[in-house]
Amino acid sequence: MGIILGFGHDLASSKVLLVDDDSFMRRLFEAQVRTLGCEVVTAKNGEEAVKMIPDEKPDLVLMDVVMPGMDGFEACTWMNRLPEMKGVPVVLLTALGRDAKERSFAAGAAGFLRKPPSVVELQARLSTLLLIRSLERELGDRAPTDELLNKDSDFKPVVWMASTNQSSRLRIAAQLEREGFSAQAFEGLAPLSEALESDLLPDLLILDLDPKDGDAVEVSKRIRSAESTAHVPILMLVLDTDLKAELNEAPCGASEFLTKSADAADIRQRMKLLLRLSVLESAHRVNRLKV
Repeated sequence: MGIILGFGHDLASSKVLLVDDDSFMRRLFEAQVRTLGCEVVTAKNGEEAVKMIPDEKPDLVLMDVVMPGMDGFEACTWMNRLPEMKGVPVVLLTALGRDAKERSFAAGAAGFLRKPPSVVELQARLSTLLLIRSLERELGDRAPTDELLNKDSDFKPVVWMASTNQSSRLRIAAQLEREGFSAQAFEGLAPLSEALESDLLPDLLILDLDPKDGDAVEVSKRIRSAESTAHVPILMLVLDTDLKAELNEAPCGASEFLTKSADAADIRQRMKLLLRLSVLESAHRVNRLKV
């Protein structure tokens, strides 16, 4: 399918609670989620899902928004009040308008996907959140806090970006600097690939899926398969049509996807998610060396 689960972790011990009142959609999403290797349990509505939490103790909840009775927004709010849901991400699915994104985050959701999402985008989002959850559980009290990624922190994440589109490079690099990150922009995949041969590696890579600039998917797969760079998260900039077409046809090393029409809030949310994964993965590798 569309992703490669890098980082040397498997998700077989993870459990996903899938909530949708449409039986066809439940079966469809269940099949797509099971390809990640994790256990899947299902609920038909928000009330049932909330009641299942204490017994099932899921590692992630994937939930439709439009359901009879308790909708996804309300169910998400109730879930986040439960002690069993501490640190457990909720991803909401909806075909509603743009304000649904703001309502999702206001309800405490960790992610938001327009329904129906592409298979590759769904699997990438879930695998990233499940990897974060797995690392946080494994590290316990040793897990770095989110404060590490605040602007006031001494830690300044290094982000490299490769794109032949000058306006994209300038726009995203400027936002990275505003967020307190150290940004370096490369004019295409070739100079980026050369830079990755050095001993200094970034905390996050951003690749533009641009047909004029070689094969970003192949570069991404090489980065993911090389021992020296397998731990570096990759955010791939794509068109909507890419998510619905070619990226579903072959494995791709990207950790996450972002459409080129995304606004500043989407870019910020996606980068911080992947930088959180990068920080946890670094802590995990350091912890292993100490054992």
